[in-house]
Parts: sequence; C-alpha cells; structure tokens
Amino acid sequence: MPTKGAVTDGRKKIWDNLWELGESTVKTTAQELSQTFSPLKILEGMIGEQNENPSVEKNNENDLRKKQNSTPLDTEKLRKIYQEQDKQKEEALRQRLFQLVKRGEEEVLQRQKQQEAEKQRMEAYQEQEKKRKEEERKRQEVLEIPQGKIRRSIFSPKKVAKRQLAEVKPAAGKQ
Repeated sequence: MPTKGAVTDGRKKIWDNLWELGESTVKTTAQELSQTFSPLKILEGMIGEQNENPSVEKNNENDLRKKQNSTPLDTEKLRKIYQEQDKQKEEALRQRLFQLVKRGEEEVLQRQKQQEAEKQRMEAYQEQEKKRKEEERKRQEVLEIPQGKIRRSIFSPKKVAKRQLAEVKPAAGKQ
C-alpha cells in the first residue's frame, strides 16, 4: 500500500503537469491567433501594397498565379454578368412600375366615368321629380276649381247601406 506522502507526490506531479500544459496551451494559442488575425499586419499589408511599384505587383501576381492550384477568377466577366442581371432586374421593375401607373390611370378614368354617370342619373332623376311635381300641382289646380253645386236628380233613390247577414257555419253546435 502506498504511503500518504507518495500519493500526494503523485497528485502534485499530475497537477504540475496539467498546469504546465495549460500555460503552454495559452501561450501558443495567443501567438497563433495574433499571427492569423493581426489588424496591424493587415494594415501593414495594405499600406505596403500601395507603396510598391506596379512592376513588383505584376511579379507578385505572377508568383501568386503559379502558387494557385485553381484557375484565376475573371472579374471582368463576372462584372458583365452582374451588369446584365442588374439590367434585367431594372427592366422588370420598370415594367412593373409602368403597369402600376397604367392601372392607376385606368382606375382614375373609371372613377371619373362612374361619377359622370351618377351625375347624369341624378340630373335625370331630378328632372323626372320636377315633372312629377309639376303634374301633381296641375292636378291640384284642376281639383281646386270651384264648380258650384252639383244638381242631383229628383228621381235617384237614396242610397241604402247593405245589411250584412250573420255568418252561418254548418255543423257548428254546442260545445
């Protein structure tokens, strides 16, 4: 059975090893991150590229092309393709806008026609109402003319109200 001191020494060695591993991992990770993503290096690269002369840039481009395993990207061809797509989209939007404007104009014309038809209908109705009132007024004038006492014939009998008989229902008996 191991002694208490030996056990603590073994644990101490494990903790020491883990501590060293953690320290080395932190250091190497920080160094690798600074190398892969360093804003200063990016700025230096941008400034350095602007300061170089064009002949050096051409040589660098040729070196880069040789190092690349894929075909270089033809930006001019892509730009033309994008311009064509933009033109097609622009033309489609123009057509849509034209259709919207055309529909709007048609709706306005239709509303104007409806308003005009409603106005004509109202005028016709008012004209008919005016004629009807005129005819009614003429009838009233005709009825209002006094004609004097109407002579009745001495031979006409007096009007006698008809007497109504009680209604008889068959098979109606006492209940």
